[in-house]
Amino acid sequence: MSERPKIFGHLMTDVIRKGTCVSCGACAAVCPVNSIELRDGTPTLVGLCVACQMCYWNCPIAVFDVTGMEEEVFGRARTEEEAAIGVHQTICAVQAKDGEILGRAQDGGAVSAILCQFLADGGDGAVVTGVEDDRPWAARPLVVSSKEEVLKGAGTKYTSSPTLVGVGSAVYEYAKEKIAVVGTPCQMRGLRKIETGDRSDARIKDAVALRIGVFCMETFAYPSFMEYLKKEGVDASIVDKFEIKSGRFIAHQEGEVVHDVKLGTVKELVRACCHTCGDFTAEFSDLSVGNVGSPDGWSTVIVRNEIGEKILKAAEKNGLVEVKPVEDGKSGLGIIRRLSKRKKKNAEKSGGEA
Repeated sequence: MSERPKIFGHLMTDVIRKGTCVSCGACAAVCPVNSIELRDGTPTLVGLCVACQMCYWNCPIAVFDVTGMEEEVFGRARTEEEAAIGVHQTICAVQAKDGEILGRAQDGGAVSAILCQFLADGGDGAVVTGVEDDRPWAARPLVVSSKEEVLKGAGTKYTSSPTLVGVGSAVYEYAKEKIAVVGTPCQMRGLRKIETGDRSDARIKDAVALRIGVFCMETFAYPSFMEYLKKEGVDASIVDKFEIKSGRFIAHQEGEVVHDVKLGTVKELVRACCHTCGDFTAEFSDLSVGNVGSPDGWSTVIVRNEIGEKILKAAEKNGLVEVKPVEDGKSGLGIIRRLSKRKKKNAEKSGGEA
């Protein structure tokens, strides 16, 4: 007897109702009849389900074979030495040389500088994370095609964005043919699902040319985040930067710190789905970028394959970035591995995927 098709109802039962949906937007991006929308981060059926099974089999939470995906993407599984952070070639510290990028970036400006190189090399767009016009710090995907637009998406947002909805929009609405995608570890996994397997999306697969993953320990639920800030007397609409640094959560306004608390203070704001995720360094990207392991004002970049190596070398050659080694000590590679192991351990305790 053949197995029943895995339709949206199965996605609802196996993922959404369990609180493990990461709101990446993969299901909405691949639905061939546009019957799925994300409403307040939750996939919702708004039209007829044609039982194509695309939403279920492209969800990074419903089904994800780590070793199988590594073989598919990188041509090999990770070694024992790579257990904590995944398959990679090199790890380095990167800083943008453009003052405008550094002035807008979260740390070293590596992502923005590399995106500028990608566009200069013939890329016709990129999907980054911006914020909604009428809700402060509510993350949303942006399809950009110039340096000025790239800078609108610069900086870390600590709420989730349906990035893969933006990928679908770039391909099907904007007709982009060569794009870069910047996203969190769960979004990179969703993108790889869309690109591989029997139910891959051919147009998205052909269009995505560069995947930049950002380190992520967790993100905040937007309503709880806004409620917390209001209670603490912080006006989110005039905060120009949030950051997590040295175990503290910090908010800045016009260069001044307006809120500074221990990270544990905001742990209750973390989305439930983050507790079951064991991927800290975006292990299925071409380049992974984060703010730990490198000196202040620099970004740590993990080069995972030839695609990532090529674009980073091009950015360095053309004077967009400076590149130097990352120290293999407690405050260098050591801290990256420690945080990666901690996230995997926490995910295992919560019944998630390490």
